[in-house]
Amino acid sequence: MPEPEPVDATTSPRRRHASGEATRVLLLEAAERLFAIRGIDAVTLREIQIAAGQSNSSVITYHFGSKAGLVRALVAHRQAVLDAELHRGAQQLERGVAERPDGIATARELVGLVVGPLVSSIRRGEMYVPFLARLSEDPLARSEYWPPDIDDRRYSEETEQLVGVLLGGLPERARRARNHQFFTSMLHVLGDHARNGTGLGPARVSSYVDGWAALLVAKVSPETAALLES
Repeated sequence: MPEPEPVDATTSPRRRHASGEATRVLLLEAAERLFAIRGIDAVTLREIQIAAGQSNSSVITYHFGSKAGLVRALVAHRQAVLDAELHRGAQQLERGVAERPDGIATARELVGLVVGPLVSSIRRGEMYVPFLARLSEDPLARSEYWPPDIDDRRYSEETEQLVGVLLGGLPERARRARNHQFFTSMLHVLGDHARNGTGLGPARVSSYVDGWAALLVAKVSPETAALLES
């Protein structure tokens, strides 16, 4: 394993740790941008090192071990924030729904809850959403790149449960297809905005939520039902 980067012996352990963590974050953010634009396989460790402004050629190996280790660290770095935002939003929605006579959230509310943290990430200037869109296309996503201590889907368990509520009345094959269609569309549509730098104003986001909610609650047509039963 490569030796750590040289440090001034007079520097306190706390300052050295802070410096090392800052370097780590620079590498994660540089990798996130490059992966989001070009895909994981198309980006070299050398390109990430240069984009992060690092001169030490072994800096990525030192901090992450490998490209796969870097990808797993990036997921862990961002996913915890998104999951926390989703959980807070879910708690807030639950409190509001509890005051309703029917105690039921609308499809639009549930989709908005899932979309909200992703939109917030993009508005912060992060490239995690288009990175997830790229990752969703990668056959190694689950076997190599997803951290073992995080649910092995590209979305949190809570997110899957929320969407599952809307798909509950569909046949199993239709449920799987709609679930895939929703998440793929959401990641790629929002990811395009992040990559292209186009605005995600309230009206545009609201329109997307309308469409995705309609997708999830649309009835199975007689034609599709017949094919599913054949």
